[in-house]
Amino acid sequence: MVKYVRNNFLLPECTILDLDQFNATLWEMAEEDRDRTHYKKKVNLMHLFEDEQKEWLILPEKEFECAIHQELKSDKYGMVNYDTKVYSTSPRYARQVVKVQVTYNTVAILNDQNEVIVKHSRLYGIKRQSMIWQPYLDLLSRRPRAIKYTSIYEQFPPEWTEYLRRCTENEQKEVLKFLGSLLKNDDFTLLQEALVNASRNGHPSADQIKHCFYSLLNQDHQHQAITVQSPIPDMPNIQRGLSHYDAFFQPEGES
Repeated sequence: MVKYVRNNFLLPECTILDLDQFNATLWEMAEEDRDRTHYKKKVNLMHLFEDEQKEWLILPEKEFECAIHQELKSDKYGMVNYDTKVYSTSPRYARQVVKVQVTYNTVAILNDQNEVIVKHSRLYGIKRQSMIWQPYLDLLSRRPRAIKYTSIYEQFPPEWTEYLRRCTENEQKEVLKFLGSLLKNDDFTLLQEALVNASRNGHPSADQIKHCFYSLLNQDHQHQAITVQSPIPDMPNIQRGLSHYDAFFQPEGES
């Protein structure tokens, strides 16, 4: 039976992008395959299957949970390593032991009460890290001053790192809430493009980035700046932050 399935359904080698969809496709192929005559008994396979059903044993009432359970210790960033792949937990569980429930397509991180902290799609192939940002961003949005002492800057793309460094505390709070509501995985592609577009006319607010994001998501036309007819005097570029005040505190003798 195994050889028959392998030769008829799995060869030549299949490229699998979505395991559940692939399994559904195999099920349809198997349903179609049994509508034929048995090579030896000369009876339709569907009729033979119906005869076998009468001899089946009663299945258990409770569904069998086909999962592996382990306890793993997270690193200082709250990440755990399973099967050479890295999965995020929450900053609250950094350097702590957490429970991991692994199925063929999910990796769930549980606390001591067996409550789900986060649930990842299980990684296969060359991708090595799955990052769910909500636990990190939700916590930091309530305590934005703590962001400079965390590793979250190392996880963000460089454009977002630099943008957050230039934000005030209130701006960081709004941006982190915004990111927490939209960033469902570690894909910053649209958000990064939205930040670049919103930054063309200076330091953008969370609402401006959000507007650009939804414009890109819905493929709307970007609004262009109004062309002013009367001349506008040139203004010097404004530098955000306090770094330009450092010159006033240089030791004597230095320029």
